[in-house]
Amino acid sequence: MNLAQHLPPGFELRQNGSRTIVALPEYIERLAAESISKLPEAGRGRAAIRRLPMPGGADLLIREYRRGGVLRFVNKNKHLTPRRAMAEIRIGQDAAQRGIPVARAVAAIIEAKRLLWTCSLVTEEIQDAIDLAEYVCWLPATPPREILSEKRDIIDAVAKAIRKMHDAGLYHADLQARNILIRRTTTGVDVFLIDLDKSFIRADLPERLRAQNIRRLNRSIMKMQRALPPIDDDDRRRFLKAYRSGDPIFGEDVSSILKSCRRNVAMHSLSWRVFG
Repeated sequence: MNLAQHLPPGFELRQNGSRTIVALPEYIERLAAESISKLPEAGRGRAAIRRLPMPGGADLLIREYRRGGVLRFVNKNKHLTPRRAMAEIRIGQDAAQRGIPVARAVAAIIEAKRLLWTCSLVTEEIQDAIDLAEYVCWLPATPPREILSEKRDIIDAVAKAIRKMHDAGLYHADLQARNILIRRTTTGVDVFLIDLDKSFIRADLPERLRAQNIRRLNRSIMKMQRALPPIDDDDRRRFLKAYRSGDPIFGEDVSSILKSCRRNVAMHSLSWRVFG
């Protein structure tokens, strides 16, 4: 594959043997000089990342593309082409231009492995943010009044960010709690969306795909909280009310989509018990 023909706007290419770096000009020298494999990993499985400290600015987070499901036991990280990295950079650029709050992708690191490829995406860290999964795990089952108020603010902010994403035409291919970052500020809550791998943009995102994203997010939260449920149906109704914002999307009331969320969780509960 000729990577030079697939460069995202503003990116440059640097090749060194089997390793290719596609990056914004201000990052290419730093990445070319670094031995990425020697950086420590944080996180687990598909969420594992490496951190590259950057003096005077946000650190860089390096996420290798890894397979999920049963296939990960056979082939963890090798791919037929490096197109996924190029596509995710482009979709992130397009999303940012549409006003969607996303992490800024600054580079892709691509290495040829015989007839296959390994790929990593490099993004700027969003400072002082935590992912929604971490927040949900921290929540007490019966939060005191000040935490309850904060939880409601976060639910509203996340719902509005997802509505903005959908209205801009973006379908997130893996809208789970770990791919939503929140940052509490003195004026409210900032929300950012990360990991746009396999996501896409349409001129008018249909209700079916919007509901599919919402079910995916609900399922990820339900999977985490099987032992302790700090998120309940009142929270889900609040989320849907903030998402709808007076718009009768999903019908006159939200009971149908709540039922579809429950059915979706029930369908996946067996695999959770088997695979964790």
